[in-house]
Amino acid sequence: MTTEIEETEKLLSTAVFPGVKGILQGHLNKLRKDEEKKAAAEAKAATAAKLAEENVSKPAPSAPVKPVVVGNFVPIEDFAWDQGSYNSPIVTVYVELDNVGSVKDSVKVEFTKSSFDITVMNLNGKNYRLFKENLEKDIVPGQSKYIVKKDKIVLKLQKIKGEYSYESWTSLTAKKKREETEASKKDPMGGIMDMMKNMYDEGDENMKKIIGEAMMKSRSGEKMTPPIPGSDDL
Repeated sequence: MTTEIEETEKLLSTAVFPGVKGILQGHLNKLRKDEEKKAAAEAKAATAAKLAEENVSKPAPSAPVKPVVVGNFVPIEDFAWDQGSYNSPIVTVYVELDNVGSVKDSVKVEFTKSSFDITVMNLNGKNYRLFKENLEKDIVPGQSKYIVKKDKIVLKLQKIKGEYSYESWTSLTAKKKREETEASKKDPMGGIMDMMKNMYDEGDENMKKIIGEAMMKSRSGEKMTPPIPGSDDL
């Protein structure tokens, strides 16, 4: 399964008009910078998770636990993930939740090929949930597992092996829905138009002007070389 960078590179290699090429190149440069930032953030998250695992756990509260209503969940916000080293078969997700080990039998995790759903029932009088769908890559549900520790839940998501190695993840969830990604693979030019539309919707006035002119020229069969987004000629 290709990443957004690889898909942009392929679209750039098939683009004909200079204006379209310029826009795709500018977007590709931005994606590469974002990937560098993500890698730094992931390394920081992995370090934090390791330090948290070594810390002494907080004592459990002594107050009596009140019964809760089943189905009323508090969203879990504190989590991190790590795809491991090159060709690692596992994506690890660290979910921080104080004293979760005291209700180990009430922790449930359901895996599908594109999602996971963690529920924790009756922890200190509350129910908790972390649901992530549209994972960036498919996983093997039957080989994925979870471990409940004193103050955290650790998920081990089993990657699907490609022809030569396990795929590398750039984020835990994909930006686009699976259907959109598959459709762009079947229709490269459609993928270019979709990408340009997204860039137009998210861009500033200069970006919208550049993309609008490029699309008009492309439709009329004319060639043009608009300034690269961010240049002094704007």
